[in-house]
Amino acid sequence: MAGRQVIIIGAGLGGLMCGRILSRQGYAVTILEQGTQAGGALQTFVRDGIRFDTGFHSVGGLRPGEPLDLIFRQLELRDLPWFPMEPDECIGCDEPFLRLSTGWEEERRHVLEPYRHSIWRIEGGGKTLVDALAKDQQLLLRKKVTAIEDRTVTCADGSSYRGDIVISAIHPAVTMQLVRDHIRSAYLQRIETLSNSPGAFTVYAKLRPGTIRHLRHSIFVNNDFMIHFGDEVVDGFARSLDIVTFREMPDNRESFAQELIRKATVRLPGLPDAIEKYWTSTPKTWERYTGTPGGSAYGIRKNSTADFLAPQTPLPWLFLTGQNLGLHGILGTSVSALNTCNTISLL
Repeated sequence: MAGRQVIIIGAGLGGLMCGRILSRQGYAVTILEQGTQAGGALQTFVRDGIRFDTGFHSVGGLRPGEPLDLIFRQLELRDLPWFPMEPDECIGCDEPFLRLSTGWEEERRHVLEPYRHSIWRIEGGGKTLVDALAKDQQLLLRKKVTAIEDRTVTCADGSSYRGDIVISAIHPAVTMQLVRDHIRSAYLQRIETLSNSPGAFTVYAKLRPGTIRHLRHSIFVNNDFMIHFGDEVVDGFARSLDIVTFREMPDNRESFAQELIRKATVRLPGLPDAIEKYWTSTPKTWERYTGTPGGSAYGIRKNSTADFLAPQTPLPWLFLTGQNLGLHGILGTSVSALNTCNTISLL
C-alpha cells in the first residue's frame, strides 16, 4: 500500500489516530482540519493563565492489560504522562458517567465497564495527547471542507486534495451533505434518521487561591451535572474546575451558569465566593469547533446494533471513523479508528 494517498477530514481523535495508523502502514496521509488547532473535543484553551479542557476529562481502561492500554501501547501513547485517578463520586445517583441523560441504557453498560477498573488523566490535558498524535503527520489547519467528489476534497479557500482513499472523521450527516457523488437514497435516509446525543453546557471556573481543596476524582450530582477539577494544584488547593450538564439551556445563559454554581455547593460549600472568574460554553460553541449538528457531545445515539454504522460507505473509496460509528469517548473512538483502518487494509 506504500504511496497510496489518503485524505482525512477532521483532526479530532479519530482522524489523528487513523492518520497515525495508516502512515505507519506506508500510506501517504494528509489531514484537513477546519479549525486553528487540532484535537476536536480534545482541544484546550487558556484563560487568565489557567488551562481548561473542552471535552476531555478522563479515560478508563488504561491499566496494563486493559483495552485502552493495549491500543495505546501499539501507538506509542502509553508512555505519555498519564496518572491514575480516584473512583468517581456520586451524590444522589447510582453510578458515575452518563447518568446525565436518559435513553442510553444499552450503551451505558459498555461505556462504563473500563471506568469501573481504572480511571486516568494526562498531564497537560487533551493537548498532550493531540500533540503526540499529530507529531510527524501532515496536518493542514484552516482547511474547511466544502465538497467531496470523485476522491477529491475541496476546501473553502479553493484548495483541493485528491486521494485514493478519503476518510471522514466528522459527523456522518455532515459528511453526506458534502458528497457530490450519487449515494443511494436508503443509505442517506438511514443517516438522516439517526438521532444525536445532547450537547453540553459548561462553566469553566478560575478559583481564588486557597479556597477549594483539589479532589483527584470527578463528582456527579443528582443525575443533573458533573464537576471536574483541573490539573493545577497549589498547596493542595484547586485553581480551576468545570461544571458540565446536558440539560437544555434556557435563554438566559448567565442565570443558568449561576444556577449550576449554586447547585454545586451541595458538595463544595462556598464555591460562589471561591470563583474569581468564569467562562461558559454552550452546544452552539461545540457546534462551531467540532461541526457536529446541535453541538452533540457524544455524536449519534446508539441504543441498538442497528444504530452502529460501518466504516465503509456506499462509495468504495469513502470511509467514516469516530465516535459516531461505535461507542463514544476515547476508547470508543480509538476502537472505531482501528476498525476503519483494518477495513481499508483488507481492501
